[in-house]
Amino acid sequence: MNLPLNIDLQQIFLHMLNFVILAGGLYFILYNPVKKFMDQRVARYAEMDKAAADKLAAADKLAADHQAQLDKLDEELRERRAESQKIAQAAAQQQLDRAQEQADQIVAAARKSAESIRAKAVSDSHKELKELAIAAAEKLAASSSRDAIDEFLTLAEEGNGHEQHE
Repeated sequence: MNLPLNIDLQQIFLHMLNFVILAGGLYFILYNPVKKFMDQRVARYAEMDKAAADKLAAADKLAADHQAQLDKLDEELRERRAESQKIAQAAAQQQLDRAQEQADQIVAAARKSAESIRAKAVSDSHKELKELAIAAAEKLAASSSRDAIDEFLTLAEEGNGHEQHE
């Protein structure tokens, strides 16, 4: 059958049938395997993306756990520092107390020593005055002159001067 312009419908149907067979063959031979390959590739990348997201979440959780441990260690370190400072302050206070106690003992010993030295000086002064008085009395008894009395008074004044200097 020929149409005007020399168009043959049978040839058109055959060409269409060839085209459909070719398209169907290409669809089954090329399109389906390529589509399957692309779907598998998309699935594989989606699985890799999910695995990466899981690993990232695990890493974030691990980082958070490590940060919590670091915070806990920092807090423990602060507590230990505070405890060490308290111990050091207590030790320093104890040393200060011991030093104060030793200073008090030294001061008390010095006062005691000064008192004994003063008492010895007073007793020595009394002893010298007695000796001077006896010597003056002996001289007075030996001679009742005016010079002996003046000498006694001079010696007494010298002895009193020694007592005031000490």
